[in-house]
Amino acid sequence: MTLARNVVAVDFGAESGRLVLCRWNGTEGTLEEIHRFPNSPSQVENHLVWDIERLWREVVQGLSKAAAKTGGHIDSVGVDGWGVDYVLLDADGNRIGPAFAYRDARNVPAMAKVFSKISQERIYEITGIQFMPFNTIYQLTAHKEEFPEQWQRATRWLTLPEYFQYRLTGVVAQEYTEASTTQLLDVRARTWSKELASALGLDLEKFPPIVHAGTALGKLRPEVSQEVGLKDTHVIAPACHDTGSAVAGIPFPHDGLVFISSGTWSLVGTVLLEPVVRGEEGKSFTNEGGVAGSIRFLQNVIGLWLLQECLREWNAQGLKLTAAGLAAQCMDTPSEGPYFNADETTYLAPGNMVERINAGLRAAGFPEERRPAELAAIIFRSLARRYAAVVRELARLSRKSIKRICIVGGGVKNEALNRLTEKLTGIEVVRGPSESTAAGNIAVQIAALENAVSLDRIQAISAKLKFAVSQ
Repeated sequence: MTLARNVVAVDFGAESGRLVLCRWNGTEGTLEEIHRFPNSPSQVENHLVWDIERLWREVVQGLSKAAAKTGGHIDSVGVDGWGVDYVLLDADGNRIGPAFAYRDARNVPAMAKVFSKISQERIYEITGIQFMPFNTIYQLTAHKEEFPEQWQRATRWLTLPEYFQYRLTGVVAQEYTEASTTQLLDVRARTWSKELASALGLDLEKFPPIVHAGTALGKLRPEVSQEVGLKDTHVIAPACHDTGSAVAGIPFPHDGLVFISSGTWSLVGTVLLEPVVRGEEGKSFTNEGGVAGSIRFLQNVIGLWLLQECLREWNAQGLKLTAAGLAAQCMDTPSEGPYFNADETTYLAPGNMVERINAGLRAAGFPEERRPAELAAIIFRSLARRYAAVVRELARLSRKSIKRICIVGGGVKNEALNRLTEKLTGIEVVRGPSESTAAGNIAVQIAALENAVSLDRIQAISAKLKFAVSQ
């Protein structure tokens, strides 16, 4: 027998966060965003860091709103967010030092230090994870070198969604999908790699125990329950990695399906049951953990960050442009025309994006373009070309026949980009939910409350979740 439930997803994004309430009647659910807040890192003492305490206050405020809306009856809460970033904890469970943001400049030099101790080939063979300078393996190496006393004092480290779940429950646990983003997980054994930890001097006893999506961690701490007005509310680890939750929120079967989780980043991939690790030819792809023990075989592709950064520049000049407005002007952008190589490492850092894109246009043999609508069209075309190349390679390596592409995330609303993606891939594009991450987070929690955590059940629940009309 399925029961009515009230479930809350805490969904952290690198630009904003939200709490979403689901009222599940046993067969379908209505989702309502009850709290939204901005998020961005700050420069503190030459480092880019997150304001963790402000984010915690936002969680508390959002849970208080959820309690008010439900008469204090929330069955469960789960937290998801971006991967790789972390905090250190001391023996009393207190945070040590700041939470560094993944775009911090310390990460690139740390990669070279890691490769001097263990080869790239061996790292990929163990982890099956795409090499990105912000992966936790490089961040922890940088932290240990710059702040050795903090590392020595630490008894545990946790990535950010799990840290907030720890503050809610007092339970230290690292969820599998988020753990896989660290490039410290053995992709086959699905446990922390002793070999990598030993080679890099990262004490394995500081690594948190791994749990899978759908694990019940415990009830809210009494002091948290009292503050927010909830009683007997459980915390269930969803797919704590936001892309893991976004994929769990896809309301379509995964046979023959490629997903593009389209937002600040674009994650282009497919769901498999086993990892694909093929040495040098596969190193640009990553085998991230998925729900119910699945693998998300994907590639991180630079996404709408390109446009977001250009908008910051243009609006600082007083132009008052929006992403939606520019996308509307680009609706009929042809697939042929100027483009640049949308390589994620070239455009990773913030600042001077218009000039850097124009440098990319010059390198590709095209004239410069500074008119906002025209440059936005070039960005969309360049992203769609990149998606097409990744989908072709993904199909080749996974040996999976691709029938359609499902777009989820904020990019669902960008019809200019979606149409170009369909034209340049030659594959049908279907639209999933724009808030797929929250939906997937909630679907995993409901499946766990039903003691039915499986790929099929999570997908079936996701297909029955709808946002309220006001959304």
